Amino acid sequence: MARQTILDEVANDLAIWLDQTSTQIALAMSPQGIAPFAAPLSETQKLEYYRDQLFNPDGTPNMPGRTQQMARLGPQGFRQVYGSVIKAYPYLRVPTPPMAPQSAAGAPAEPPAPAVQEEGY
Repeated sequence: MARQTILDEVANDLAIWLDQTSTQIALAMSPQGIAPFAAPLSETQKLEYYRDQLFNPDGTPNMPGRTQQMARLGPQGFRQVYGSVIKAYPYLRVPTPPMAPQSAAGAPAEPPAPAVQEEGY
């Protein structure tokens, strides 16, 4: 084994100090597991924020907000947030289509054929 010089000892002490100091600074910047500059919000406040991002005040889809959140959260995160918003605000849920009238055989009746307009010359 090679003999350590004073410079080796100083380099070793400096490496230990850098490692310990950087760890202490990182822990100080994220107390209690919260990211730096993160706002402490209640669940209600989070749901209101995402409601406003996903829906306009009249209940129609907010497409720019949805596009932004889809890019930020990814498909799975967006699905989870959307489900939470719909659960908290059920009036925003897409209405279920009406049931088709049943024929005598029990099968759904076919919708009437659309009227064809003939073009005049």
